[in-house]
Amino acid sequence: MDEEGVLVLVRDTLGGGLFAALAETTGRRPLFPLNGERPEVAVERLRPPRILLECHHPAARSDAFFIAVAGAGGRVILFSPGALWDDCGEIARRHGIEAFVHPAPGESLAELVQRALAAE
Repeated sequence: MDEEGVLVLVRDTLGGGLFAALAETTGRRPLFPLNGERPEVAVERLRPPRILLECHHPAARSDAFFIAVAGAGGRVILFSPGALWDDCGEIARRHGIEAFVHPAPGESLAELVQRALAAE
């Protein structure tokens, strides 16, 4: 598999590293915004084919972000690592996100994200 980039947008540095490692296990190259760069600017600059977006990240609630994603043609994988916020499902529906990952009790978030990243 060619190494495709995946933009990782999570709230904390440790989480970013963990999800970057997950991306690498699927043959993807993790990408990140530059220090201080707005997510929509990172999307326009990098034009990643996949974007791994934590539901709790501010970009998930940004119309400018989703406009940039539409312009770049990227596929968003929205995930919620823990307790589901009431609006996470609504965000996925409103923006037509097909890959919304939220583990049920006993499921592995890591495995669900890996499968979503590997899907064409």
